[in-house]
Amino acid sequence: MTHDDIDWKILRGSIITLVASIAVSAFMLYGSFYFQKTMYREFSRNDARFRTVSSRYLAVDGEEKLIRQYYPRFIDLYKKGVIGKEQRLNWIEVLRKTGMDMHVPSMNYQIKSQDAYTPSYSVTTGRFKLYSSEMTLNIRLMHEGDLFSILDRLNQDAKGIFSLNSCRMSPNGTIVEKAGAPNINADCDLQWFTIKLASGKDIHI
Repeated sequence: MTHDDIDWKILRGSIITLVASIAVSAFMLYGSFYFQKTMYREFSRNDARFRTVSSRYLAVDGEEKLIRQYYPRFIDLYKKGVIGKEQRLNWIEVLRKTGMDMHVPSMNYQIKSQDAYTPSYSVTTGRFKLYSSEMTLNIRLMHEGDLFSILDRLNQDAKGIFSLNSCRMSPNGTIVEKAGAPNINADCDLQWFTIKLASGKDIHI
C-alpha cells in the first residue's frame, strides 16, 4: 500500500479523535500532577498550622498544670514574707516582743543593707532574684536555753526565712542565780533571705 492508496478522508476523523484524546489525556495528567502538588502544599501549610496550634496548646496546658501545682505554694511563701518586700520591721517587732515576753536583760541588733545573694551552688531563678540581709544579734541572757527560745520565736513568728550562720556564747563573769541576771553573752549572725522580681518591680497578688 502506498501513500496515495490511503483514504485520508476516512482516517481524518479517527486521527483527529486520537490527537484530541492524547491532548485531553495529557491535560488531565498535567492537571492531576498540578492538583496533587497544590494539595500537598495546602496539606503542608495546614499541617504546619496544626503543629503550631498543638504546640501552643500543649505549652498552655503545661503552664496551667505548673500553675495548679506551684501557685498555692507561691501564695504561701508570699504571705510568709519570703517572696516580695523585705520584712525587717516585722523582724524587729518580733525581737522586741520576744525580749519583753522572756524578760531578756539586754538585746541589741543590727541589720545591714539588703544585697543580691549568689549561692555557692548553681540554681535557676528565672524571672526572680534572691536577696539577703545580714543581721547581728548581741543578747545578754539568764541562761543558754533562752537563746534557743529566741531563735525559735523568730522562726515561728517573723515573716521571711533566715539562716543561722554562727552563734558564740560566753559567760558574763560570775553566774548569778537571780531572775533577770545577765549571766550569758550571745553573739549571733543571721542571714535573712527574700525573693524578688529580677526587674526590681514589686510583686502584687
